[in-house]
This record gives sequence, C-alpha cells and structure tokens, in this order.
Amino acid sequence: MNIELTDREYRDLLDILHVADVIMSGHRREEDKRTERHRALIQKLYALAPGAGLVRLIAFNAASRKHVPTAEFEQNTVAHKVIDEYGEHVFWDQLIFRLTERDAAQAAGGNDRLRALTDNARQATETPIRQRYVEEFEANGITNLAIVQRFTATGGASIVTSD
Repeated sequence: MNIELTDREYRDLLDILHVADVIMSGHRREEDKRTERHRALIQKLYALAPGAGLVRLIAFNAASRKHVPTAEFEQNTVAHKVIDEYGEHVFWDQLIFRLTERDAAQAAGGNDRLRALTDNARQATETPIRQRYVEEFEANGITNLAIVQRFTATGGASIVTSD
C-alpha cells in the first residue's frame, strides 16, 4: 500500500500520531504490550520526518533508540491543546458521573436497589442529581469540593490506575 501525503498533511499526521501516542502511552510507567504494534507504526511514521524536512520537529534519540518529538514540536503542536481539552472534559464527565452514581445509590437505599430500578426510575433518580452537579461545577469548578472524611496512609481506599 502506498499513501501519498503533502508536506502539510504529513505535518498534521505528526499531530495526530502524537495525540495517539500520548493517549496510549503518556500515562504509563511501563510500555503496554497491547499497543506495541501501534507504537511501532508511530515510530515508522516519525522516522519519515527528516525526508519531509521536519528534522526540527522529530529527532532520533540514540539513548532510547526512538524517534521523539523535539521541544519545538512540543511547543508548537495543537496536539497538547487537544489532549488538555479532552482531559478536562473527561475529568468533569467522570467526576459528575461518579458523584451522581454515589448519591443516586444513597437515595435509592444502596447500589443493589439502584441497579434494580427500571431504566426510567433510575433516570428519574439520577437526572436531578446530575443536573445539580453540572450547575455547581459550571458555576464554581472545584472551589466548593471538600473531603468530608479524612483518610490515613494505612486506612485509605485504594485508587486503581492504569499501571
């Protein structure tokens, strides 16, 4: 397969590849085997940068044996703006979702009772709670958030992350 790209299209592709790479790998401490093929493809496409006259944007790092975005790329890419906007959206969406689910379960008498509700009944329970959080966070961000119960280093709930 051959794909022909203009220099501008290749430059845009670098932004897309960077977004993909950051989303797949940026939050991980170790490389994820599931994305090995994807990262290899990103490397293959990054390696074309010198031929497109974009060596100032993608450089080969001899120590890691990888093609990496340069500081100039990092400072001038739309990718980080898009990633930041996405992260912001996901943060608020997940915060509202989880708080709504927690409060709806409490209102219903527990998670089992909430799950046992019909879709309409669950929606009727969750919608006003969700709307309250949407309005609060739109007006005040996290300003009014507070932890009611303090956790100790040994008695806290565990948080599961990707690593």
